Amino acid sequence: MHSGLGLLPSLAAEKVTVRYGLFEQSIPVADIRSYSETQKASSDLKSFLDYLSAEEKQKFQETLQVKMSLDIVAVDKLINTSMGKQILSFASSAIARRDQASPQALRSAIIIGAKSPEGLGVVSFLEAYPSNQLVVDVSKISKLAGLANSSSSADAPPKDNVSSSPLGKIALQYQTLAAQDKQFSGCLFGDSVSAGLGNTLGSGTFNFGLNGLSTISLLEQLKSLIPTKVKCEKAIIAVGANDAWYGISDELFTKNLQEAIALIRTMGNKEIFLIPAFYSTVAASLDPTVAAPLPKVEQINVLINQVAEKEKVPVAAAGLTPLYENNVLKENLTSDGDHLNAEGLKIYRQALLQLLQK
Repeated sequence: MHSGLGLLPSLAAEKVTVRYGLFEQSIPVADIRSYSETQKASSDLKSFLDYLSAEEKQKFQETLQVKMSLDIVAVDKLINTSMGKQILSFASSAIARRDQASPQALRSAIIIGAKSPEGLGVVSFLEAYPSNQLVVDVSKISKLAGLANSSSSADAPPKDNVSSSPLGKIALQYQTLAAQDKQFSGCLFGDSVSAGLGNTLGSGTFNFGLNGLSTISLLEQLKSLIPTKVKCEKAIIAVGANDAWYGISDELFTKNLQEAIALIRTMGNKEIFLIPAFYSTVAASLDPTVAAPLPKVEQINVLINQVAEKEKVPVAAAGLTPLYENNVLKENLTSDGDHLNAEGLKIYRQALLQLLQK
């Protein structure tokens, strides 16, 4: 099979046309890059931004800052798996082309965007897309994002489906490919808050964060990684908020966390740190579709401390105190009440770097 590693774009996208319901706007890709770097919007981009809510604008701006440093060989292998092809095919339905080359064009843009010095992000993807104009249907992109929670109905209580959702499966598959026979000085295991950092913790580290991760899927993740013979000299475990949200019992959480520590110790590990479960804002904690009640998160953190004492591993809480006021996430450090915004991620990243550089 032809490898995506040799693909080079004969064209590169100069404009992207965004369709969102009845709204349609053509925006130069250069304007999107400029906005990502300066937060100054051109008139064309401003027309699109004015159509968004304040929260949507914030998320758009934060999305532009996400740049993933990926293992190119692992990415190339992944997009040639059956699961990778399915995701590409679904995603290509959101991009209008007169020919039938959309999956191939997506494959090329992903590989070439990932090869860029800044890594794979929205802008590097657009700049690598092999067509001078890209037409994107935002409603279809939203459906693709919804695949992450496809095994839960809207009315059902939240549950851990990381290993059963299509996007969760493909993320796990990428990690196993990228980790094969690798040795890392530091590994981060966590949920969407940790995943939001990308690979920004320095050379020789790997972020194994996954959206929706609880101790249930953490064990599944570790059992998938161990056969790859990956080694993690230092490991940071940042879980608990989703366990609280999913209503996982105290007994099961304790058992799972202890088992996760035992598994990580088989991965050439010398040091393990536990991060307390992340608190949300009061408003988010009162909405069961967004986050766990704050008292439940408090209880999870009591359990984390108990496990830490029993397993003789430190709980690294000091670096996270600027995120909170009375164990409540500060409003100015979140965009949705549950996840950290760019400023919040800076605080979290610095706390992790201090652990990894000890």
